[in-house]
Amino acid sequence: MPRIYRPFITGVILLFAICILLVGCSESSGSGSGSGEQGSAQASADEGQPQKGGEVAVAYNTDVSNYDPILGGSGGDHALLWPVFDTLISFNADLEPEPGLAESWEFPDDNTIQLNLREDVTFHDGTVFDAEAVRFNIERINSDESKITDLENIEEVEVVDSQTINLHLKQPDSSILLALADRGGMMVSPTAVKEKGESFSEQPIGAGAYKMASREPNGEIVLEAFEDYWKDNQPYLDKITIKVMGEENTRINALKSGEVDLAYDISPGNVQNLKNDANIVLKERTSVAFRKIYINTSLAPFDIKEVRQAVLHGIDRESIIQAINFGSGEIANQPFPEEYWAAGDMKIDYDPDKARNLLKEAGAETVSFSLIHHSNAYETRIAEAIQAQLKEIGIQVDLQAMELTAATAGYFSEKKAPALLSQWTGRPDPQMTMANLFSGESFFNTGSHSTPEIEEFLLEAASTNDQTERAEIYSQMSEQGLLEEAVHIPLFFITGVSAMTESVKGYEPTLLGKPVFTDIWKSE
Repeated sequence: MPRIYRPFITGVILLFAICILLVGCSESSGSGSGSGEQGSAQASADEGQPQKGGEVAVAYNTDVSNYDPILGGSGGDHALLWPVFDTLISFNADLEPEPGLAESWEFPDDNTIQLNLREDVTFHDGTVFDAEAVRFNIERINSDESKITDLENIEEVEVVDSQTINLHLKQPDSSILLALADRGGMMVSPTAVKEKGESFSEQPIGAGAYKMASREPNGEIVLEAFEDYWKDNQPYLDKITIKVMGEENTRINALKSGEVDLAYDISPGNVQNLKNDANIVLKERTSVAFRKIYINTSLAPFDIKEVRQAVLHGIDRESIIQAINFGSGEIANQPFPEEYWAAGDMKIDYDPDKARNLLKEAGAETVSFSLIHHSNAYETRIAEAIQAQLKEIGIQVDLQAMELTAATAGYFSEKKAPALLSQWTGRPDPQMTMANLFSGESFFNTGSHSTPEIEEFLLEAASTNDQTERAEIYSQMSEQGLLEEAVHIPLFFITGVSAMTESVKGYEPTLLGKPVFTDIWKSE
């Protein structure tokens, strides 16, 4: 019998499903019951029932890199794309898959995923959402023009009927389901793409709760309610205005002055100040995103394993969290935070003596390297702390502050710098994270450093949906990739914080750490 994932509607079945998830031994992380929206959750008792109407202004830290989902590359894009483009699969606040435009799914065999699509769904231009539209989208996602690689394991897209589609995989891949909740599952109107061509991103058409009304690049994005949205009683708001404000103090001042109702991405230092403001509500949660040092293992001094290991053990992560984050955050001993099911119990010891001995073993008692970092004050403080700590073990770090786009381009595209202080923004499925961080073919593994064991672990994890088995494999992969090979240097998991007025309701931080604005409503 094929494994079937459908929303559970009876109390007994729901209770059983929750118990299975809690013990982590289910083979299936099925669709479950839910709203079908990224990160959505029922309104908490103190917020009351959602109200229709009104407007909300949001201060966001960056503009979208491209409003065509297959062409963008920034982790900050998702919050701006999700309101316009519904995804095939959704997820809840804990990154468990839920129904989206696909109301249920099945696994007829290990290499096939069958998606059962919602009926009576249309795109903003009136184009019908059906199996042909899904095939068009997935083939476009896997085309040469696309920057998305998450669905490359889909070998064929078979239309069974107007509401059913089979995804035939090259090999078993446990990440595909939640990859369809990311860019890979964002559905665009085939009609609009064919008519607009390269200008599609200027007038994006999706099937989301909000449609694009206007956009001023690096200025303001206005989203208006899509009246024919498939979800009953949504969207709640008439309009969402997103104001791009790169400077954090600008976002905070806009919130305090009433220019905006919600400010995203508040640093730990400002959190302390805002906690004393009775008119502001803070919502925060540790996410799968983490600060890290990307290192290019093909460049000196990181072509020597012992040097990489010395850096790994020469950084006091706890002191950085206390001194710079005011205690906010969690030490990144591995690629996943403790509350996430994929996390293991591996620890990275802070051991400066061990770090010095590693350098001696390598015959490299004096080492230096350049570290690129974003030029804002917060990133600079982290970079300076790392510089001071590594100096204590005999490593000189030359700091190079750059604007964010220049920093990432210089490291990832030009590959001229040995190290970059940045962050991993996380992915909905842990397999996506592990492949991106450790695979020798990954764009983010700039030195292309891997081992046969790591590549085998990736294949093993992809071939099972059992969470317990996957978590064990990821734990072994982390030990190989971090403690043994030190392919990158994790620092700490980020506690995402958003600040809002008391009238903003329905905002629920997710484990992914990327804000979801679709479920917001406003009280009178």
